[in-house]
Amino acid sequence: MSQTQDTNTATPSTLSGPLAISIIELFQPGIRPIKNDWPIFEDVQELWQREGQPAFCVSPGDIIDTCALENYQLAKTALLAQFGALPFYPGVGNHEYYGPDGEDPTRMGETFTAVWNKPLRYAWEEQGIVFIMLDYPDPTTLEDPQRVYIAPETLAFLEQTLQEHTGQPVVIFLHCPLHNTVQDRDIEQHRDYNSLQHFFAPENSAAIRAILARQQSSSLFISGHTHSGWEAPNLVVSEQLGEHTVTFINLMSPWYTGTHTGPRLSDDQQSVRYIPDNPNIVPSFSFQLFSDYALIRVREHLSRSWLKEWRVPFSTQA
Repeated sequence: MSQTQDTNTATPSTLSGPLAISIIELFQPGIRPIKNDWPIFEDVQELWQREGQPAFCVSPGDIIDTCALENYQLAKTALLAQFGALPFYPGVGNHEYYGPDGEDPTRMGETFTAVWNKPLRYAWEEQGIVFIMLDYPDPTTLEDPQRVYIAPETLAFLEQTLQEHTGQPVVIFLHCPLHNTVQDRDIEQHRDYNSLQHFFAPENSAAIRAILARQQSSSLFISGHTHSGWEAPNLVVSEQLGEHTVTFINLMSPWYTGTHTGPRLSDDQQSVRYIPDNPNIVPSFSFQLFSDYALIRVREHLSRSWLKEWRVPFSTQA
């Protein structure tokens, strides 16, 4: 299966104005009905009418609940109905490898590629900015599925792509956050899955940081996976790696946040109840990339308001 770059060469070579992108994490349509009036859809459409559509949308994995083709079809139908022809860049998360009905693990990656017409890892370029989508590892390749290692092939792809675009600003997507980034809101109560837990961050995070340290410009590293709640420590955090700043952003799920929350099946498995987090929000992230910084905003779709924004280093000048 090809893992080569899927670079968009039709775009300008320099950033001519702020580049807006929208990111939705942990879509998972198989675990609840998709309705056109789901708050995120209504609010996004009204917002885009006022502010203009983003250049594209991204989801770095867990777009589906299970690897069943029906889940993919639900997700694709919902996204097409809401976003139309807006370019969409999907990634691979652990749910893309979740097959509770005995699906063949060797075919799960092929299903992702066939549905989205994208390889498991790829890159593209928009207005001089390089976007890199990395893949979560196939659990069958891991000695212990609870200890995640990003595959050597993925690390090599990241390093090669960065070398081919030396000096260009970079946005990297990986389903799971790196170790010691996003953390728990309450360690004693364990309110959040977090990057200090083995399953939720790669064991070889240091190898990824070493590659990023050799990058010659500031970059963004965007992940999800943890269902982190609002104001979790280091939801957005910058590190100095090498001579440049890397900002790590951990997305929040619009479906549920927190460890003791979300959907719960009844004992007879005939009904589902929903336990909300505190605060109970439906969030998504919006990014505007400027020549000398990135504006990161969190949108809360129930109240139709912006919760917070960050301005972080992001230079398009080598």
